[in-house]
Amino acid sequence: MFKELQLTLPGTNPDGSRDEASGRGYFPGAPNGVDISVKDSARFKDTDGWGFFNFGHHAPPYAKTAKVQPADNCASCHSANATNMVFSKFYDQILNAK
Repeated sequence: MFKELQLTLPGTNPDGSRDEASGRGYFPGAPNGVDISVKDSARFKDTDGWGFFNFGHHAPPYAKTAKVQPADNCASCHSANATNMVFSKFYDQILNAK
């Protein structure tokens, strides 16, 4: 899975949201990082079959390669808070609301 991180545009309302032509909400700003997770039970036995890679949590340019993150950096949080190591809580809420 590929996750592109983005900053949000500064809020203009007390709750941090802002008003744009499309309505009120939270809007993406500048790119600010790339994370990739890879499911491979043979390579990542110690982290429930998942490898987590960070290519930078900052503005581009990002690293061209990355080493797998230690379990304490990513996998332990995913293991404690996600379903099958994938954070899906908010996606499930969206799908169930339809």
